[in-house]
Amino acid sequence: MTPRAPIVLDSDPGIDDAVALQYLLGTGLWDLKAYTSVGGNLPAEQTYLNARALARAMRIDTEVPVHRGAGRPLTRLPYRVAADFHGPAGLGDETLPDSTAAHPTESSAQALLRLSREYEGELTVCATGPLTNIAIALLEDPAVARRVGRFVFMGGAAQVPGNITPVAEFNMWADPDAAELVLSSGIPFTMVDLDASHRWLFRPADLAALEAAGPGTALAARLLRVYMEAYRRSGGDGTCPLHDPLAVGVCADESFVTLAEGAVIVESAAELTRGQTVFVPASAGRIYYPESPALTARARLTGRVALGPGPRDFTKDFVATLQLWPSAG
Repeated sequence: MTPRAPIVLDSDPGIDDAVALQYLLGTGLWDLKAYTSVGGNLPAEQTYLNARALARAMRIDTEVPVHRGAGRPLTRLPYRVAADFHGPAGLGDETLPDSTAAHPTESSAQALLRLSREYEGELTVCATGPLTNIAIALLEDPAVARRVGRFVFMGGAAQVPGNITPVAEFNMWADPDAAELVLSSGIPFTMVDLDASHRWLFRPADLAALEAAGPGTALAARLLRVYMEAYRRSGGDGTCPLHDPLAVGVCADESFVTLAEGAVIVESAAELTRGQTVFVPASAGRIYYPESPALTARARLTGRVALGPGPRDFTKDFVATLQLWPSAG
């Protein structure tokens, strides 16, 4: 049997973060070493409590430590949270009991640093919220960028409009300084952005399948019903994108998306374009910004960016895989 690969899930739960955790566990592919929280969809204390409650609901809280993350963006005042989509406490209409596990003394960033040393070259880090924790770890020890084997994050919009402003996706907008620090660090990144996640939709038939699957997927079905309704209220068609689960999926199988090599530069200087992710494709075959040596050098720090869906059906895999790890919620 192939040993499960070590992974850290850095998250700001959040409805889609919650079902991303259940999906990750259902794949059976990962040895989840830590579930690290960060402020994002809700303030940091609430996302930490949500992460603990979800760890209990997923029956992993006696084995997987949940760490408290950064309480605010690196250099900015706290941002507006996304309670309109995720509910006042972040998990729709749910009130889940807290875990009885001890509260770790390590912060999210400290846990990431320790695990990057213990599993150097092997560790996958999947981030589904703002990149504040990752940036703090890099500020403390820049070498974490070369110790992490793979870094996959949900965020950004390479060639499509944003979802919090016309040009910015929420996670990048929430802490653009952290995002730029991370993406300019040399870490081997894969950006799973709105270009791809808006193409993998969860539909009413998928919800019906989860509701029919029994009590193990009842919590996920209730959460996703709230999420679908939030998108409907915002002018949608009754479906919802699978943002965070898709990032988890890409950690194991890149055929869920179509990837391109290039640099991603995050705008953090102007409020109008705060959090915009400027994609500079490596295939362009030209030198951009020749009048600016600094920008030319920055554009050489490349990773991989999802520009759309891939050949494998992610929504189908998501619905099937959730059923493989029944929740107790």
